[in-house]
Amino acid sequence: MSASPVLPGWSCRRLSPGRGVRMRAIRQVVLAASALLAGGGGVVAAAAAEPLTRIADVRSLSRDEAAQARPVRVHGVVTWRDVAGQLTVQDDTAGVWVNIDEARKRQLWRGDDTIVAEVREGLELEIEAVSDPGGYGPVLLPKTLRIVGEMPLPPARPVEPARFHRGAETSQRIEVRGVVSGFEPKFRGWVLRIDALTGGFTVEASQAAVPDPSALVDAEVCVRGVGASGFNTRGELTNVRVLVSRAGDVIVDKPAAASPFAAPLVPLDRLLAFRPEPAIPHRVRIEGTVTFAVPGQFFFVQEGTRVVRVETRSDVSLKAGDRVEAAGFVEMIRHVGMLGGADVRKVGARTVPPAVVISPEEIMALNLAAFTIGQAPRPHDFDGHLIRFRARLLAEPTTPDVKPPWRRFTLEQGNMIIGALLYGDKPEALDALQPGSELEVTGIVQLEHAPISSVRQSFRPVRLDVVLRSPTDITVVRAPSWWTAPRLLSVIAIGMLALGGALVWAWQLRRQVRRKTQQLAVEMHARRDAAIEFQATLRERNRLAANLHDTLLQTMDGLGFQLEACDAKIAVLKESETAGAFMQVARRMLDHAADELRASVWALRSLPMQGLTLPKVLASLAEQAGVGHNVRIDVRTEGDLSSVSDFVSGNLLLAVQEALHNALKHGKPRVVTLEARPAVEPAGWIELIVRDDGVGFTPGTQAGPGQGHFGLVGMRERMERLSGTLRIESMPGGGATLTFRVPLRTYDEDLA
Repeated sequence: MSASPVLPGWSCRRLSPGRGVRMRAIRQVVLAASALLAGGGGVVAAAAAEPLTRIADVRSLSRDEAAQARPVRVHGVVTWRDVAGQLTVQDDTAGVWVNIDEARKRQLWRGDDTIVAEVREGLELEIEAVSDPGGYGPVLLPKTLRIVGEMPLPPARPVEPARFHRGAETSQRIEVRGVVSGFEPKFRGWVLRIDALTGGFTVEASQAAVPDPSALVDAEVCVRGVGASGFNTRGELTNVRVLVSRAGDVIVDKPAAASPFAAPLVPLDRLLAFRPEPAIPHRVRIEGTVTFAVPGQFFFVQEGTRVVRVETRSDVSLKAGDRVEAAGFVEMIRHVGMLGGADVRKVGARTVPPAVVISPEEIMALNLAAFTIGQAPRPHDFDGHLIRFRARLLAEPTTPDVKPPWRRFTLEQGNMIIGALLYGDKPEALDALQPGSELEVTGIVQLEHAPISSVRQSFRPVRLDVVLRSPTDITVVRAPSWWTAPRLLSVIAIGMLALGGALVWAWQLRRQVRRKTQQLAVEMHARRDAAIEFQATLRERNRLAANLHDTLLQTMDGLGFQLEACDAKIAVLKESETAGAFMQVARRMLDHAADELRASVWALRSLPMQGLTLPKVLASLAEQAGVGHNVRIDVRTEGDLSSVSDFVSGNLLLAVQEALHNALKHGKPRVVTLEARPAVEPAGWIELIVRDDGVGFTPGTQAGPGQGHFGLVGMRERMERLSGTLRIESMPGGGATLTFRVPLRTYDEDLA
């Protein structure tokens, strides 16, 4: 084991080639000679049909060529394998990945699975396979494997840093060197983080290769293994690493110091300062005063005007004011130098530097001005410093995340938008903050840098966040105005909804008014027509009654007087008894015709309503109807009937008059009952009932207009013109009941 400086050179001891390498070379010479002896025009065809036998030829295939599943038959030694069915094989020309698991998925594998279980580093295999472009470089998808024997691993070739970091050494057995700066557990092994002057990389080592990774931290090591490359879904290189599985392939060239705090003490402002000669990236030690700490994650340490963020997994309990030493590796996070993987110990206590009253706008202006002239900002950049400023809350705090556990606020200060991060388990104290509040904020500055272009790798500050130490770092100076933007939008939305509702309601109301107006116009025309018809009918009935009374009835009365005179003359002259008998018959016929005519005249005439109520008119109607008939007519009224209009009353009286006339003429009743009252259901209607105990009839069998009888038809049409109803109930021998129901409506006074 060498203790010489590690990084200036990349070589370790080279292993001598074994017997298996010589035998493999002999076989390839024989195969080449056989191909040449084939001769003639079939040489090209034979070469095209022959499988590739050199791994270097497989590696030289383009992605398109490798995707053609070119046949491959190679001999090589296993240099590495994992439990997922992947391994690397190398002959004396190059190395290549062999993916057995993918071959199974594509149903190419037809080999013996028991052989696969026996495969390990150092076995020589004969592989029949096809080519595949793989995720980054060409790989083999095997059809069969055959164990030929055992042979020494090929020597690990010291790599050129440029080839290594560009991914050219993937699947090759190589040798690299560097300083172990940290480690993480991995399935059945570890991932070591290695720093070198030419760049960092990782080593994936088995437990057999690295039993105790903590002993390697800050040690200079020589690593022998198989190169591997990380890549994205486009097949582009993302990182490089070395795969190690055998014991003895991680060689310590220079062990780490016994204590991490034995590392050299470096001032905070010299972590990544200029050096005329590059230094090996060993662990360094810093000292300062803690200004804020998140246990088990990170803390800020300040010395003078420089603040450095320290990442640590240490369980040492830290608080603001603790004086500490931290030993770790310098890293670039957010393009700012910090300390990672640090061990921490307390060395005392100091007063925490007070918060500086300065606005984020001033800090950004200071840093941008310094960047423009290519100088460091003066007095300093304020990154990591505790500052105090006023800002306005733009958005409510986000809910706590699980990874990482913080709550974020969005602030506005001047023309800047600032993020405020609150760490801790109890951030609920700030849940009541309302957007628009003016706040006084105390926090630690966290500058974010970005390159100004892809060519010029200069980084300038582009964003500023503040890390809050506790909820008490925010104080509400002034509550927000009630008229916040969300509330204003809500009020506008409610107003728009109300306006829309009002417009819809007005439109619906207008439709209803239009429909009601049309209905009212139709109804008013119907009422006017009914009233005009009613008045015309009354006048015509009265005219007919007067004409009958003044002409036909008077003529019949005159005939009666003449018959009486003839009868007297016959008695004086004492003529024959036969002529007297004829005269008596003529007299009886004339009296009967006169009675019928008087009844018709009474039925045609209408009773006057001027100054009379409906009950009084009904009583008068009953009195007149009973003259000359051996019948009792009872009139019964209930409720207030004084509000019935003359138009409704007149039509009802005509209908009732017709009903009484029909009952007296056809029913031969002993008692007729006339009832009038307000209807119980529906309200606003009047109900008149004419009931007799006469002979009755079967509804539907009575004589109608075809037989010259218009009474019932006329009554029903009159009720329909009043929007009312007529119900007839009767049976032979059971009398008859006629029920008239009409609404009490207000009609024009001039029509009434």
